[in-house]
Amino acid sequence: MRRRRSFSSGDISTQRRERENEFNDSEPFVLVIGAGEWLNSFHDLKAALFSLCTIGQAGLEIGARLGRLDVPTLIIDRNSHIGDNWRNRYRTLVTHDPVNYCHMPYLPFPSKWPMFTPKDKLADWFEAYASIMALNVWTSTTIESTEYSEETNSWTVRIIRNDGPPIILCPHHIILATGHSGEPLVPKFNGQDKFRGTVYHTSQHQDASHDPSVKGKKVVVVGSGNSGHDISQNFHENGANRSGTYVISVDKGVHMQHSGIYDETGPSTEDGDIYDQSLPLPVQFALEVHQTARIAEVEKEELDGLRRAGFALNFGVDNSGVTRLYLRKGGGCSIDVGCTKLIIDGKIKMHQSVDGIREFDEAGLVLADGQRLDADMVVLATGYDNMRTTARKIMGDKIADRLLDVWDLNDKERSTQLQIWRYSGHPSFWYMGGNLALCRMYSKFLALQIKASKEGLYKLPI
Repeated sequence: MRRRRSFSSGDISTQRRERENEFNDSEPFVLVIGAGEWLNSFHDLKAALFSLCTIGQAGLEIGARLGRLDVPTLIIDRNSHIGDNWRNRYRTLVTHDPVNYCHMPYLPFPSKWPMFTPKDKLADWFEAYASIMALNVWTSTTIESTEYSEETNSWTVRIIRNDGPPIILCPHHIILATGHSGEPLVPKFNGQDKFRGTVYHTSQHQDASHDPSVKGKKVVVVGSGNSGHDISQNFHENGANRSGTYVISVDKGVHMQHSGIYDETGPSTEDGDIYDQSLPLPVQFALEVHQTARIAEVEKEELDGLRRAGFALNFGVDNSGVTRLYLRKGGGCSIDVGCTKLIIDGKIKMHQSVDGIREFDEAGLVLADGQRLDADMVVLATGYDNMRTTARKIMGDKIADRLLDVWDLNDKERSTQLQIWRYSGHPSFWYMGGNLALCRMYSKFLALQIKASKEGLYKLPI
């Protein structure tokens, strides 16, 4: 007589979690594609599909919200480990928002957590978060094709997992959670093929400390946003010579932005989110004009130093500061973590060319104003395209042609964020992105829309 194997409660729990995660006997109601803010460079469709499915805050936070609402959800990731999209970036990368502003749903960072989180520590946190929140995640997974049925209001998604045979999934909703940016914007310049040095986009940047040949090289960074500043500092600290935005410092201005709401004196994170998002955007922008002026006064010494160094400053639309810039285009600003002093001290040189770059020659750049900049390396800190370009790469033209552009503010009142966290232009397809705080706030809003539609309480636009 065969004895039945006895299981401990822990064994049963583990088996149940494995069954839930594998979806062998059921379909995910929601498929989350990717989840990171960071994208690798790509040169063909296969590489694009592979690089655009990486897990970060966007996918994890919407996954946690949907899980809490008992909506079966699967998150797929092209990397072998959750958080690799942060781990694989340059060594000096840290969050630019303070920890009290960055808490994730249901599981705040520990009290001893660093004020600004180093990339590897955040990556480890993401991995732990997925485990603790019992999120269903398939790593080493890429998308081969997607189709939408108007008759069934569901998707057919063909994926490849661990280089195995194709798997067909039929979710009712797809969430694209690769961040609010699309493909890297990589401009081409006249004469670029003549240049004897190296040209690459910031999305391809690796830690300069890993390249001993960098020391003594002349590096030109084109662009003066967050990436341009961080990478310039990274090159300088490793012996390179570097030759421009709204600038705000982490030790003064950023703390003033969140004082009384997202700090140790403020309310709970949940209450803080309500206070922070309760005002219409035009009212917030009007109030932030005064806050921006107060921050500029506190940071006057640094700002005057930047002006003397030739850095062109602006204070955002109508002098309303960083929030409106970020919500409009996800850039146009720099949160200083050390680069400002290097610019003021002349260790990182600045040159403003209003009309940009005229051409490359063999030894460097020729600017529109006629000045030459010798260079061994040119790093293009030129940002990213609209997130719709990512959707086109993954979903194809038929679906992308129905989608609306995402991010930015609506044309008239400037009071609503375009398409992110809400109707995308295509039924049952959603954009999810933003920094840790916005993902925390608006993942709840998006998850409730999907839950309400599942329960028949909300008719989704078609």
